[in-house]
Amino acid sequence: MRVRFAPALLAAVLTACSAAAAHAAYPERPIRIVVVVPPGTGADTMARTIAQRLSEQMKQSVVVENRPGASSVVGSEAVARAAPDGYSLLLLNSAQTGAAALSAKFPLDLMRDFAPVAMLGKSPYIFAVSNAFPPKTVQEFIDYAKANPGRINYGSGGYGSPAHLGMELLAIMAGIRLTHVPYKGQAAYNAALATDEIQIAMGTVPGFLPVTSAGRARAFAAGGATAPKEYPAIPTIAGSGFPGYDIDIWYSLVTTAGTPPDVVRRLSEELRIALADPALRADLERKGYTASWSSPEDLGAYIRTDIDRWRDVVRRANLADPDARK
Repeated sequence: MRVRFAPALLAAVLTACSAAAAHAAYPERPIRIVVVVPPGTGADTMARTIAQRLSEQMKQSVVVENRPGASSVVGSEAVARAAPDGYSLLLLNSAQTGAAALSAKFPLDLMRDFAPVAMLGKSPYIFAVSNAFPPKTVQEFIDYAKANPGRINYGSGGYGSPAHLGMELLAIMAGIRLTHVPYKGQAAYNAALATDEIQIAMGTVPGFLPVTSAGRARAFAAGGATAPKEYPAIPTIAGSGFPGYDIDIWYSLVTTAGTPPDVVRRLSEELRIALADPALRADLERKGYTASWSSPEDLGAYIRTDIDRWRDVVRRANLADPDARK
């Protein structure tokens, strides 16, 4: 018995078979990881470490492309508008969820425009203070801030950054008023901290090590659940009277929405294998990160929760949208 297919049906079958074959061969050409900050930053270091490992593991070149600008919009849009084929990835972290929560004009929907791939890791946030700052404990800081409302300056890498919103969350929980001074990155506000231009700031452990090890500022408290190994003696904010306070910076990979699920799964599984390797985990730890893989589904839920948390902080702190001031 001879079976005849209508031309349209035959074309659909052939297209499906061709697509399946293409996905099975993935990756056939270089993959790019877009980073929305300049080289030498924490996100860039994470991306390059992962890219090198994936290149070796997948037998295909994985390159890092730095595309900073417009509060992460330039690089993010490059991936959101790319072909949905798994060859364009975005290093997404908590700085982007903060920006999306703060700015009404942020042109992307992180849940709609991207497909989550996997969590990569986290880096603890700590608080550092200037040497001239009188308080020695978290409670002394809170008491001092209540006695001097608005007179304590704190630095961050910009509006919507984790260092900005994390400090505002503490101010909400403690019932204090602080003055935000934005800078272009942690190196800039480290310099301000060393000269007492600002009195306190949040930042990453690798970012603060140069000033604290040189004695130009002092580590004060940990933003996460435990003190990092570099500063084992500092207290946590949560353990100093503010249970539930837990701020770190996380790094993940997402790709263009509409990317075939099997390609997303392949990428996620490759990352799971890579991040389970003791050598890579040790390398990340030396650089100030803790490897932390999660599935695409779990990462999607995590991103949504993070955006909701920062939106709540923005609302409760009555923060002005930076775009509205222009």
